[in-house]
Amino acid sequence: MSNRTLTRLVHWTLLAVGLLTVVSGLGITEYQTVTELTFGLLNKASAFKLHLWVWIPFLVLLAAHVLLTARPGWFRRKR
Repeated sequence: MSNRTLTRLVHWTLLAVGLLTVVSGLGITEYQTVTELTFGLLNKASAFKLHLWVWIPFLVLLAAHVLLTARPGWFRRKR
């Protein structure tokens, strides 16, 4: 897998996980609206569980995103 393909995969997955984090957070605070919009699939209890578990993949993907897109010069020592 090329670096460009890996970078694009991480970016799109990070976007999906970020949206899932936002939707689950809204499912906790605005649970009546989110329950109706998801046709009962995401209620307050399941949104809370999902929100607790999704932060680990979010942080891993965020770290991968930063490391893959960082400029090579940022990690070089200056003499």
